[in-house]
Amino acid sequence: MEEAKTQDKAKTSDFKRYLIVSTVFLALGIIFGVFYREFSKAFGVVNVYTPLGLVHTHFLVLGVAFVLIIGLVSDKMGKGGSKLFKYAFITYIVGVTGAGLLMTARGVLDVLSQSEKLVYTVQDGANGAISGISGLFHAVLGTGMVLIFVSWFLNEKKVSPKETNEE
Repeated sequence: MEEAKTQDKAKTSDFKRYLIVSTVFLALGIIFGVFYREFSKAFGVVNVYTPLGLVHTHFLVLGVAFVLIIGLVSDKMGKGGSKLFKYAFITYIVGVTGAGLLMTARGVLDVLSQSEKLVYTVQDGANGAISGISGLFHAVLGTGMVLIFVSWFLNEKKVSPKETNEE
């Protein structure tokens, strides 16, 4: 009877981690959405495509919705505790965060360069560096996604807290 209660608490705390991560991304999504609107208005670049407008959606879909889906599927399959899954999830989170931040940098520079209030040009080297690093973070994000799915398909045992303390 006590084992069942302990397992239920462990499942709740496991899923609570996904809720916390999703909540952080929800806050980031809202903050970057407001930033996009106000920053674009301040520089007179409204109704113009820039990557800055995509950051809001990027964090909400990949950071909130997909993390909750990952949590639900992992919880249902009982695969959330494997070592591969833990590394894959961290990789995914780093990819989403890094890609979002670099998209923000790219979008801010685009808004500044399209503004009539400020004459600003982005040098080719900086332009390429931002795009390249953002691309690398998107690759990290994709790698994390693939590894999450691979960890779901593998029959790896869930790591118990006792096993991780002994190592």
